[in-house]
Amino acid sequence: MPRNPNKTDYSLGFPEGFEAFASIPDPRDGGNTRHHFGEILFMAFAALLCGVRSYELMEEFCELKESWLRKWLKLPNGIPCANTFSRVFQAIEPADFARCIAAHLDALGFAVTAGQIAIDGKALRGSRSGELSHVHAVSAWACEAGITLAQAFVGDKSNEITAIPELLAMLNLKGAVVTIDAMGTQRAIAAAIVEKEGDYVLCVKGNQGRLHDEVRDQFDFALRQLGTTKLDPARWSVARTDGTGHDRVETRSIVVCHDLSWMDAEIRADWKDIRSVVMVHRHTLLGAGKTRSETSYYISSLGDMRAEAMLAYIRGHWSIENRCHWVLDAIYREDHNQTRDRNAAANLGTLRRMSLNAHNRMPAEGKKPKSLPKRELRAAQDEAYLEKLLSLM
Repeated sequence: MPRNPNKTDYSLGFPEGFEAFASIPDPRDGGNTRHHFGEILFMAFAALLCGVRSYELMEEFCELKESWLRKWLKLPNGIPCANTFSRVFQAIEPADFARCIAAHLDALGFAVTAGQIAIDGKALRGSRSGELSHVHAVSAWACEAGITLAQAFVGDKSNEITAIPELLAMLNLKGAVVTIDAMGTQRAIAAAIVEKEGDYVLCVKGNQGRLHDEVRDQFDFALRQLGTTKLDPARWSVARTDGTGHDRVETRSIVVCHDLSWMDAEIRADWKDIRSVVMVHRHTLLGAGKTRSETSYYISSLGDMRAEAMLAYIRGHWSIENRCHWVLDAIYREDHNQTRDRNAAANLGTLRRMSLNAHNRMPAEGKKPKSLPKRELRAAQDEAYLEKLLSLM
């Protein structure tokens, strides 16, 4: 006998404020369901906000919070079991679920109209199974706000180059500066950013042979012949910063060339609106008297951006590593999660980023900002705080 003999429609059930997820079709067999699809997503999200990391603990959390959940949900057949949570996240199409990040932020009235957007990929290493490699996600991160704006997944036989255009299509880039590492330094990607009224700062390495050689040779010639003190300030700008941390002392020197009349016309024509090239030299004093030096090159559509401001964008790109990827691994234990099903691994990755978004959007309480584990504990113990995180009040 089917578990839903009356053919009740369980495909909706989204609480107020979660309508953005209603665009996801319910992937379950309608004749064998007992719980509203939207309610399952809501419960999983609420559990993750409170520090829950597994399907079994989602079930336990919901049983403990059943009276609170009934304020917002119908729960016609009580709390779903752990296997139900697992089956639902295995069945959802990851691309559909990932698109809900941008839609949910839009429904909450959150929009980035300028500022820096860093795009970078991250492997979900615990998802590797047999001959299949791990799931790989590419995210767009609003550096100033600390929010994941959108996410796309790399196909099994593809790489980030194919996922980035899909990601850019979801974003409002007007007035924004997009930074991407060398993998994303592609002519079509630069053109797509400019066409959406944004600017770019793209890292250039050996994968862009002619462009890399042209930029490197120009800086080598100019610095060897003139040095930084004799460069024409109308065509060049220079800055230097010093920093300490983690028992290291790092000196960063940046040189920006604002006049590209020297560049090969064919190469310049390949890169839409290219207006400046950048060299950053980092010299790091490590412990025990050891040193490390490296030089990086960049191209940018920012023609009038002076060296100090350009360095801020280049350094700001690491925000996605320090404030997003590191947090996902250290706090959410993403790389340690052993979810093998590829759909489920990807969908849980999206849910983690939504959880981090919610915590980062909350105003800091008290004089000292609380750590993420403290905020998760508060959400688990203080229902009013949890409701604020869920934008229910």
